[in-house]
Amino acid sequence: MTRNQYQNSGMSLFTEVGERKYLCGAERKRFYAALGVLDDPKDRSFCEMIYWTGCRPSEALALAALNIDMDERAIVIRSLKKRGEHKGKHFRSVPVPAPFLKRLDQVHGLSGMFEFDRRVRLWRFSRTTAWKRMRVVMDAAGLCGEKACAKGLRHGLGVHAVMNDVPETRIKNWLGHASLATTEIYINTAAPEDRAMAQKMWAA
Repeated sequence: MTRNQYQNSGMSLFTEVGERKYLCGAERKRFYAALGVLDDPKDRSFCEMIYWTGCRPSEALALAALNIDMDERAIVIRSLKKRGEHKGKHFRSVPVPAPFLKRLDQVHGLSGMFEFDRRVRLWRFSRTTAWKRMRVVMDAAGLCGEKACAKGLRHGLGVHAVMNDVPETRIKNWLGHASLATTEIYINTAAPEDRAMAQKMWAA
């Protein structure tokens, strides 16, 4: 998809009536704080995986222990949205905090796994169940509307990365975008300099 094709496709981080499709920084914090509402540690680790990596639920459900790279402190995700000759063959490495990796190890027993077990999926529930787990946390965090879903977390991570000066090429790779044109929706939405200029104007 070329830049013009992308712009003409109508893809946006806002609905037709102007509702955000992404979680802002404060909402992301509320979601993270609400993870404790889930009783099962594996349910919490699933939702936290999406929080830190911005992966799609189907991509998280495909993860096994062998995809958790402790040495590189990263999650190796199979990009399921790729098409053509790259379908099912493209992987991206997404860095995550060391404390999260430690929790994954504790909850899923990664360190003590045999080689065969390392190929078994970490979460063995359906996408419908995954959606329900996410819904429980969103409700507990008081989040609703278009943004209160896994995609809202994914978009929120993209915006958060832009506002923390992560280069767009890295954001593209972390989120598994096919082109930079897709990544630009986060750049155009976040625009950190807009806030700085507005604050200067308000103080005048």
